[in-house]
Amino acid sequence: MSRRDPVTFDDRPPGERYFRQPGDVLRLVVWGIAAAAMWAFVGLATRTRDGLEADLGGAASSLHRAARELLLAAVQAAAIVVPLAILVALVVRGRWRRTGVLLLAGGCGAGSMALVGLGLDEPGPVRGALSDDVWALPLGFPSLPTLAAWAAVVVVGSPWLAPAWRTAACRALVVAFWVVALAGTEGALHLVLAGTVGAAAGAAVLVAVGPPNRRPTPAMVARAVRAAGIALRAMRLESAVGGRAQRYRAVTDDGTQCYVKVYAHDSRDADLLFRLVRAALLRRPGDGLAAPSLRRDVEHEALMMLLAARAGVRCATVSALAAIPDGSVALVTDDVGSVRLDELDAELISLRLLDDVWGQVALLHGAGLAHRSLRAANVLVEHDRPVLIDFGAGETSASTRSMALDVAELATSLAVIVGAAPVVESAARVVAPEVLAAVTPLVQPLALSSATRKQAGKHLLRELRDELVAATGTDAVPLERLARVRPRTVILTVTLAGAFYILLPQLANVDDSLRALDDANWWWLAGSVVASMFTYVASAAAMAAAVRYRLPFGALLQAQVASSFVNRVTPAKIGGLAVNVRFMQKAGVPSAEAVTATGINLAAGTVMHLVLMAIFFAIAGQGGDGAFSIPGGSTVLVVIAVVLALAGVVVATGWGRRAIGRHVATFLRQSWDSVAGLARSPGRLVVLLGGSATTTMAYIVALACAVVAFDGGLSFAEIASVYLGSSIIAAAAPTPGGLGAMEAALVAALTAVGMASGIAVAAVLSYRLATFWLPILPGWLGFELLQRRNLI
Repeated sequence: MSRRDPVTFDDRPPGERYFRQPGDVLRLVVWGIAAAAMWAFVGLATRTRDGLEADLGGAASSLHRAARELLLAAVQAAAIVVPLAILVALVVRGRWRRTGVLLLAGGCGAGSMALVGLGLDEPGPVRGALSDDVWALPLGFPSLPTLAAWAAVVVVGSPWLAPAWRTAACRALVVAFWVVALAGTEGALHLVLAGTVGAAAGAAVLVAVGPPNRRPTPAMVARAVRAAGIALRAMRLESAVGGRAQRYRAVTDDGTQCYVKVYAHDSRDADLLFRLVRAALLRRPGDGLAAPSLRRDVEHEALMMLLAARAGVRCATVSALAAIPDGSVALVTDDVGSVRLDELDAELISLRLLDDVWGQVALLHGAGLAHRSLRAANVLVEHDRPVLIDFGAGETSASTRSMALDVAELATSLAVIVGAAPVVESAARVVAPEVLAAVTPLVQPLALSSATRKQAGKHLLRELRDELVAATGTDAVPLERLARVRPRTVILTVTLAGAFYILLPQLANVDDSLRALDDANWWWLAGSVVASMFTYVASAAAMAAAVRYRLPFGALLQAQVASSFVNRVTPAKIGGLAVNVRFMQKAGVPSAEAVTATGINLAAGTVMHLVLMAIFFAIAGQGGDGAFSIPGGSTVLVVIAVVLALAGVVVATGWGRRAIGRHVATFLRQSWDSVAGLARSPGRLVVLLGGSATTTMAYIVALACAVVAFDGGLSFAEIASVYLGSSIIAAAAPTPGGLGAMEAALVAALTAVGMASGIAVAAVLSYRLATFWLPILPGWLGFELLQRRNLI
């Protein structure tokens, strides 16, 4: 190998100058959790907080007063001089972007702490604190927002600092916090809160604007590779994407083509973030523990390649492993080509090539190795032969499940290109049937990489599973449950916890509720039951008007009662809607029109709900007792502005426009014929809107009867406003029938307009008994009868 003087390489970091790094997201999560935990502790554990701060303040007061004053004076002086000096230096050197980012960080840190402080008791000096101003500066300087601003600035400024200066800045910040704690002007726990809030704000700024590019330069890489024994004559950057290794195609002094992958710190941060997210979301992520260092990660990839090559797998040959002074690591291999399998057209991928790909997988798994990122993008095609690359996530002594995940990933990514049938046909010739059978439950989105998941739709996954079942001759098996916690479960838990938190103080007055039951007027409670029954009649009338076909009213009424039963076991009235659609289909209504009619009926109910809300809010707001008030004009404008801003954000994003086009626009197109027909029939339109309004009014009457039964002392307009507002809140809950959320919202609203809490609980429980619990039995009977008569 030639030892002549190396050529000159570019001394600038590859890729964009600024980019969002995974490590900043990780730090934002960590500091955000820490800030939330400290805020909860400081705000809720007030006695413990005050005791700790008093004890710490007493211990700090043992230090001589003059020493504490001197230290505080030094910190106050530094708080003025250092920021000004940094600002002047940046302006003089023309670092305008850096200046703006640091100012933004300081403002975000101070503003965040000020907002957090609104929810806390006003902090003050602790026991033994200094009581007189030091020199000409006030004793309360630096304040908590100022300290949070410092923390944010240090976090944001760190990427521009050398390691020594970065360490010095962090130590100076810690010293400043300690001095303020010794002075006693702020409590120790409040100081910790300010530090975590500021650090979280700084991390958020870095995530938003992106830190500077800190990747190793090509010159640094070439020097490190030369030190490892390989002199490079030329390097060409192939890719430099945040969170991934930088890839170079290079030529050595003797003309040999080679490939250089450089792993910087953002690569390891991305891997850690990836593992944490998978560990949080998946029950069995199977990723194992992260390596203790970046170097160990790269050494593991090199080991995987060596073991795979020894097993006969076609892959790159490891030439060198080079450590770069900034902590990055370069992996040098031979150049095995640049044509990825996913870049080929489907007609260029022959069955022989597919068989060869599966043959390489069989060799890999036969050696007890799993790739764990085995998608078509990680298979190169050189001279019509596949070569496996990117073994960084691989496993030695791999489990059967890890190998099955490999097969599921590769089969799905190949099916995206050539279809499910050829892929399974090829795999069945090479892979053992029992292995393919184990793959079937894993062909689902959560088992796939994000890249493959985006390309493969539900239809393709279903087709692939069907092909696997047919190829193995086994019965279809249910998908393996991979999610640790389903989003619906989280929302349900939060909703029930919130409802319990609201209802718990009211249930403390259970004796008052029991006494109210003794004094209840049972005739009015009977009226609540009658009003509940009338809701089904009105709902059936509205549904009949929503469709142009004549439906048997008795059976339709029975379907509405059955829908209420199904809604008790499904969230968001999904089951009830399905029952109505099925009933209309059985009655001869085309499927598209049945779905549209159900949607029109739902839309009419929403419109009439909002109309009644506006009417009753206006009437209740005119009352003279002031118990109920509508928002002022400025508040309404703010709410409208927020809603429009959110709508603008949705429309401005690609996924938002796609969602609108996929759901809203499609629904409107499908509904146009039914809507046009309804507009040409004024009678049907009146019955539809009238039935929807009557349904809502019947529920209001049921609640009013329950309130009057306990002598609640509220006007009908106030009761209507309470119901209309609470039902909107409960509709957002994922629980069946808004269970928990509806009770909590009604009790809170009734007590807010002046009703005693014990009576409010009794009235709400009676109302829910009449409208939610009692209809379950007739609903179940109606559902069974409709099934027996083959009407659903």
